[in-house]
Order: sequence, then C-alpha cells, then structure tokens
Amino acid sequence: MPFDLERAAKALAHAHADVTLFRPALLDLLFATGTAVGEAAVALEVGDALAIRASGPSAPSLLPPRVVVAIDIEPPHLSSVRAALGPARWPAPLASLGGPDVVIAWVAALRAMAASSSLRPWRALYFRGPAAGLAAYVEAELADLEPDADVVQIVPSVTASVDEPAIAAGSDLLTLSVTRPRNVWRFPACEHTYALIGHHPWGQGLPALCRLLGAFEADTAWALHDIHHYFGERGHLSAVLRTARPIDVTAFGFTARNVDAGSRLMFPINDALAAVTSIAGRMGKGWGPSLMAPLHLHALPDGLHLDLMVPPGEAPKLPDRQGTLALQWERKPLIARSPVAVMPLAVGADETMGPLAAGVPHPIVTAWQVPAGLRTDIAALQRALDGAIASAS
Repeated sequence: MPFDLERAAKALAHAHADVTLFRPALLDLLFATGTAVGEAAVALEVGDALAIRASGPSAPSLLPPRVVVAIDIEPPHLSSVRAALGPARWPAPLASLGGPDVVIAWVAALRAMAASSSLRPWRALYFRGPAAGLAAYVEAELADLEPDADVVQIVPSVTASVDEPAIAAGSDLLTLSVTRPRNVWRFPACEHTYALIGHHPWGQGLPALCRLLGAFEADTAWALHDIHHYFGERGHLSAVLRTARPIDVTAFGFTARNVDAGSRLMFPINDALAAVTSIAGRMGKGWGPSLMAPLHLHALPDGLHLDLMVPPGEAPKLPDRQGTLALQWERKPLIARSPVAVMPLAVGADETMGPLAAGVPHPIVTAWQVPAGLRTDIAALQRALDGAIASAS
C-alpha cells in the first residue's frame, strides 16, 4: 500500500480543522492508493459540504457490495470561531459525530479494503459538512444504494463524565434565533466593565452566567454584550459585562480581562437572554434543560442565536414571540437511532461507542466501533480492520 497509515493519520489530524488544508491532504492520500476516487463539493443552504467516494474492483461478483460510510459533522457555526481561541469541537460525549478520528478511521478502512485480495466490490464514502444540513445531503446521496448492500458506518468511541447531559438516540439539532424588531436602547450608567472568560463542562456554562447575573441586587443596572459560547478542548464562554456595581466573577467560574478602551460593543442582549431563560422554564424536562445547555450561542446585531441538541419525539410548541422579540427556529436530524449490530475493532473495555451520526437511509447492518484518540496509535485498529474484512469477504 503506497502510504504509511500512521504518518497519514498525523497529517489528517493536523489539517482537519482547516478545510482548505484538509481537502488536498485527504485527496493526495486517496489518489496514491490507485483506487477510483470521486469528489463533490456542494454549497448547501447552511454551508459547504464535501463528499468523497472511493471504490474497489469493478469485476462482476456474486457477493453483495460492502459500503463503508463515514459522516464527519462540523460543530455548529464552526466559521464563527476565531483562530486564536482554537478550533471548535464537539463536546466529549458527542465526539463521534465529527473530528479527526472519523476521517482517520475511514482512511484506515479504505486502506484495508484496497489492500485486501478479495474480489468483493466495495465503496468507501466520506461526507463532511455543517451540522444543520449534512444529514439531508447524505440521505440524498445514498438514496440509490443497492438493496442487498452490506452497509457499515464508522463510529468512534467517546468518553463522558457523569455530569454530562443525557444523549438519546434520534436526537435533533435545533437552531434558534431570538431577535428584536429594532435596536432602541437606553444604555444604563455602568462604571465597571468585565470581559468574561469561562470554561465550563457542557450544560454548565450558560447556567453559570445566569447565576452570576442573578446575584445582582434588584436595583443594580447591568448590560451584557458580545456573548459567544462554543466547545473546543473544553467549553469556552466569552462576553462583556458592564455593571453599575462591582461583582466577584471568579465566584461563578469566570475570569475577567481588561477591555480595550477603543473597542466597540454590539447592542446588549439582556432581553434576548431573559426570553431564552423564561421559555426554558416553561418547556418541561426535555427541551427546557436543552435550551440551557446549548452547543453554541452568539450575539446577533439584534438579538441572540443558539444551536442546541433536543431529544427525539414530538416537539413542544415554541412560541413565535416573547414580548417584543421574534423567535425563528428549525429542527434538523443529528443523531440516528441505534444500529442493528456493533462490531468493536481494537476497542478497550472502558470505551463506549459514541452517538451515530444521522443521514444513512439504508438499514445499517453493522456499526464499526473504533477507538478514540486514533492520532497516536492506529496499528491495532489496522490489524482489526484487516481481520474484519478478511472474515466477511
């Protein structure tokens, strides 16, 4: 096989966060295998998606084709993250939905199939794109799968702590925008300014901020600006808080840095944040906690935008308005239901299979569970893949 897998894994892990570097790095590897490779770059309504197809022998065969699928979902609003803060990633319990481990495992599977002496036809399909639209694109691309195809979906293992929010099969991504009709605001007199930085586990960042704001006395004026919350190696929440009285932000898990005197602030989001917390209190045990545990949120020029994971089932009715604020929301598939069977490949006893990315319409015969942290040692996975492919050929 013409490329070294460990070196390829390190190259893909290094380039994964930057799509402009990642695409040529991946294609260079695939062209070196000598297999047929096809690429499609598609502009979806919510962002760009990438689809790559590699295929094996085309000779007639009585065996059904094996189709190995990897779905690499980008975290919500990846493009909004400044490079200095590090790349956006899924929280640890959702890491199987996208990231370097997904593409590295897919390349390892492709390499094993290409090196196999079996004449069984195979295809390796890799999809990458935005969380709010990739599942529908994948489903459309796979709509013509052969009825007897042996479909395999690659799913990395994950780690999660006991205080992480529960994850249910069939969960969806909800995008929610809360906007005001016009920016008319009387700014309160505030003598103290805090540029807040907080690193909290998933589900704890926004509640910590609300506790900080709730600690003010009733007559204390304050204004919250430029909020941005996303996940990298850990949760990252930043905002600018102006107050009429001093407050100890460290008591709520935040640090404060100096604010550039010449910086311009966006309009405050006091009203939009109050609307979200009010709605969350009325949404019950399912959607209420989800609203307070967003995967991503950021300030808009006229309000607030959130991306959050919601449980399956019928959605409770979100209001169209909250006071003078308008609510616009859209729900898209994110996590599929559990597969029929799971084949662990070089997985440790303490590893758990992560959530299955939505989008594959064909009944999945097998999910190949691969280890987490493939950037460091994938030799064991390669041996397991060779055995799995040889035994089913």
